[in-house]
Amino acid sequence: MNSTHRKMDLGRLASIPVFTFLLTLNALAVYRDVKSLDPINLIKAVGFIHHLLIVCFYFLLIFLYFLRTSAISTSNSPVTNIIAILTAFMPFTIPLLGSNSFVDPVNAVISSVIIILGMLLAIYALLALGRNVSIIPQARKLVRHGPYRLVRHPLYLGELICVFGIVAAEVTISKMMVFLLLMTAQIYRSLWEEKLLISTFPEYEEYSSKKRRFIPGIF
Repeated sequence: MNSTHRKMDLGRLASIPVFTFLLTLNALAVYRDVKSLDPINLIKAVGFIHHLLIVCFYFLLIFLYFLRTSAISTSNSPVTNIIAILTAFMPFTIPLLGSNSFVDPVNAVISSVIIILGMLLAIYALLALGRNVSIIPQARKLVRHGPYRLVRHPLYLGELICVFGIVAAEVTISKMMVFLLLMTAQIYRSLWEEKLLISTFPEYEEYSSKKRRFIPGIF
């Protein structure tokens, strides 16, 4: 039965092609960065690093999706599942909001540094999650090591930091609205995920009482 479920993992079938497409786009960005590194400067260097980390993130995500185990329980709320899916891909709407041809060099560096920090946290969280990764709320195994020793949702936090970095390159009202909407959706998503984890793993309630959701000691 387990092998049958793995073959019919619709989340894997739907997500991996999308992740592969995003991996390809960012791999092309890395290729362009490499070609333009001579002469090198700070903006080019941090831009190259942030694109390279995004490639690593999607490569790891695809790899873990191939290996992920069967879910013990899954959210049965269509609204929650749709919000989770939209939240995962909402950041890619930001470039569609337009940008000026010139971005302030200081903003560009700050943006890339923030994205780098967010990506490092997100990759660390993915490594801790291992084969338990999922977009929609699902329960496979209770993870409490790595960055999960500090907060309950380090992967979502890393993603939010990355998106904030994207917005920081050129702050506009529309981009800030997308970021605030994304943050609200991530909080909603985390609440449903916690509800599912508590119902599956009773010990999660004790863990969640000791760890903040996103920011240690604050929230």
